[in-house]
Amino acid sequence: MLHHAAVAALFLALSVALPCLAAEESGVPQTPALPPAADDGSATTAAPPLSVEREAGKLPPLAEMITSPFGRRRMPGWLSRRGMVMREHSGLDIRARLGWPVVAFDGGMVSHAGPHGLSGIVVEIRQDDGMTARYAHLQKVLVPAGQRVRRGEAVGLVGCTGRTTGAHLHFGLQNAKGELVDPLPYLRSAEQLLRPVPEQVPAELTPQQCGPVIRGRNGRPARMGDLKALENYSPPPLPAWDEGR
Repeated sequence: MLHHAAVAALFLALSVALPCLAAEESGVPQTPALPPAADDGSATTAAPPLSVEREAGKLPPLAEMITSPFGRRRMPGWLSRRGMVMREHSGLDIRARLGWPVVAFDGGMVSHAGPHGLSGIVVEIRQDDGMTARYAHLQKVLVPAGQRVRRGEAVGLVGCTGRTTGAHLHFGLQNAKGELVDPLPYLRSAEQLLRPVPEQVPAELTPQQCGPVIRGRNGRPARMGDLKALENYSPPPLPAWDEGR
């Protein structure tokens, strides 16, 4: 009885060892067993691939550059000194760098080019499709009022004029009835509005804080009283601006 049990044990050991020895001799590596399937029915998946780095000199996707969307938003109570308040935002705030060229979203006639209240230096273009585009907080105007421009033509440079604490482009749209509309559905990429040369685009597009709130008092005489109230105002910390509040 014991003899039969010993023979059976020896046979079992050989049946396990022989395939492994054959694999080692053939040079075929042994692959580990797959982990068992999860009890909840979900399949085991591999780790996601690493994200591809942005090409040098290229702008990030538009969604990553918008610091404040169209519509109601939290923003500093500049005149009331009440901290953060809810107000309507008439366009998109797009992160940029001082001096970046701003280009026309579409062709049309320049209806305004110069200071415009708390929006700082502004270029407005009455487009051929009946809409009016506004480019605000510019550093410099490159086209005069009354001049026709083509789509993609440079109209100004990104600045920090008017009521702002960080360099950015405010882009707004009005329809033929004069109603404000959300510009986002009309945009596919930031290159439709900004055309910096590759050397102007940093590897990481971090916020660029401006100096004091008042910069040369760009605005109409009727707004000077409001601008005067801002002289002693302490701008909110940069993270608040970066979050588009």
